[in-house]
Amino acid sequence: MLTTIFGFEMPTRLLFGHGAVENLGFECSLNGWASALIVTDAGVYSAGLTQPVEAQLQTQGVRYEIYTGVVPNPTIESIETAIPQAQDKDVVIAVGGGSVMDSAKLINAIRTHGGRVRDYEGADTVPAPCKPLIAIPTTAGTGSEVTFIAMFTDAAKHQKLPVVSRHLAPHLAIVDPEMTRNLPPAATAQTGMDALTHAIEAIVGVQANPFSDMLAFEAIRLITRYLPRAVRNGADDIEARGAMAFAATIAGAAFNNSMVGLAHAMAHALGGLYDLPHGLCCALALPVAMHFNLECQRPRYEQIAQVMGFAHTDTEVVPLPTATIQGGVWDKTFTAEDAVLRVRQLMSETGVPAHLIDVGVEVSESDLETLTDLTLADGSILFNPVQPTREQVKALLRHVATYTE
Repeated sequence: MLTTIFGFEMPTRLLFGHGAVENLGFECSLNGWASALIVTDAGVYSAGLTQPVEAQLQTQGVRYEIYTGVVPNPTIESIETAIPQAQDKDVVIAVGGGSVMDSAKLINAIRTHGGRVRDYEGADTVPAPCKPLIAIPTTAGTGSEVTFIAMFTDAAKHQKLPVVSRHLAPHLAIVDPEMTRNLPPAATAQTGMDALTHAIEAIVGVQANPFSDMLAFEAIRLITRYLPRAVRNGADDIEARGAMAFAATIAGAAFNNSMVGLAHAMAHALGGLYDLPHGLCCALALPVAMHFNLECQRPRYEQIAQVMGFAHTDTEVVPLPTATIQGGVWDKTFTAEDAVLRVRQLMSETGVPAHLIDVGVEVSESDLETLTDLTLADGSILFNPVQPTREQVKALLRHVATYTE
């Protein structure tokens, strides 16, 4: 197994469990933080999800302000607007999904080291450690609470761009499944597919290693079993919410080290051009990218199919249609193609659209050329197990767009 040298890093301290957010006040007291900026978006704030955080700060006498200006696929302007509020605070606290986490990471970097968002585009652009940042996710998808990656959108170019630096990583992640309890079914499904995309691409990518594999395969097992339950009855099924929160976090830790690939490159292009939710874009791109990568990573996809095909939903085994019964027992031989089939089944089961046309987006030929350019320019594609040609990328995006091959 250990035939090559590999590295694994997770600089973020993790506090996980039901009611974990109730430890925030103690953490502030322990670290001597007397002032804070809560970074969130209008939806999270209106849903009352900052209230448990505010209550903890009030109990400890921590002065705080709230910035609610984060937007989906965060823009340069939405990030930089928060800098004056953050400048004199002891700690920044991100409460929300991936867009909030990404925004808070960049806000924190700029308040520490100065400059503008564009100054940090690329890899290793944050020169030194940043001031304290706490991440409290309200979705189970991005895993951004334990990664050192942040994305921002150049609105003028309709392009999503990365900042990658170990110094971006939150100092503390508080992952409390209770914070995701009232996430709507569609958002639950889409963010869950984001986590699944992280896990699958972590396994087949060029930087996969035994440590990231361990986390990614477990994430796939949990998502296959618990995502349908979280979508059906997320408000009451706290076991499913807990499993999904854990799956998203460990998938984040996995891809933070092994990186992602073609599915994310396409997803970033779709999100940048059409301003669609990242989880939805990942779901649309994932089975198409998997099919493209099948031949070069067939054994890995067979392993993924094995895990997905025999993950349990409640107490019943969910076999693939291609499985057969041998002596009353399901035959456990799965093909790489079965992995793609199982992903599509999971999407159908949780109500995730299969194509852009299903969400009312019709892709013109001009858009197709732009999407191809954006996909090929995205850094994620460099970690894909095989590099596609321009014509191959265009064909894949055409399939993402519509039922027509």
